[in-house]
Amino acid sequence: MKIAAVQLSGLPGDVSGNLDKISVAVQAGAEASCRLLLFPEIADLGYDMPSIALAGRDWWPRVRDKLMALAREHEICLVCGVCLPGPDGLANALVAFGPTGDILARYRKIHLFTAVDADETEVFSPGSEIVCFDFEGVRFGLSVCYDLRFPELYRVQALHGCQAMLLASAWPKRRIDIWQTLCAARALENQCYLLGANRTGDQGAFPFGGRSLFVTPGGEITLASADQEGVITGTVDLAELAVIRQNIPALAHRRPELYAKVVDNSTESL
Repeated sequence: MKIAAVQLSGLPGDVSGNLDKISVAVQAGAEASCRLLLFPEIADLGYDMPSIALAGRDWWPRVRDKLMALAREHEICLVCGVCLPGPDGLANALVAFGPTGDILARYRKIHLFTAVDADETEVFSPGSEIVCFDFEGVRFGLSVCYDLRFPELYRVQALHGCQAMLLASAWPKRRIDIWQTLCAARALENQCYLLGANRTGDQGAFPFGGRSLFVTPGGEITLASADQEGVITGTVDLAELAVIRQNIPALAHRRPELYAKVVDNSTESL
């Protein structure tokens, strides 16, 4: 299955402008025979906390209907970072739309980022569920940006059958080397494909780092530029994945019965 990460800059608070950019990218991805397209974090409102706080709840019906229509028109799976309202407040979410326009999955970001220049807890409520979904014979796991620093999330996805992981992000330029390292680690340690769509440009909280990527279970990386919008593609090959997992069955060699047992040698008497 050919899949793609769409690297975009954002227009803070300009939902119409952002949806126009998404529409152009969806058409290009569909014409390139991609079956699944992944967009960055908060692709609808832009990664800008003041804009999200001001208009986050109002725009979702229009955003939902537009993304549904795009997925249906081009008969693809469209996975997009959005601001998702709910009973517990706004969520920094990743929503997957199927080729018939139906919603296949909703993931609310579990690990909210907190820093001086961007405190997500001021506008978002954290999610509480790990989310996977199936599309055309492949099982995908969903995550958003700061989640990348928590390897247990991706291990749980792998243990629940995920073969490919989708990561929507607004990763800063100043820490972009960490992005690439952690993406490769998550793919290698879980023997899964990983597709990461990151923002680029200086709009919003801070300069974003680009470098959207596709990582194979064997660690091969296809990498986008740092500063340009564009599409990075890769192919999920389940036969290749099966060979990798058979040759080095690391997931099967886990010893979970030992993981809760820690010996503190500092307390032992000599």
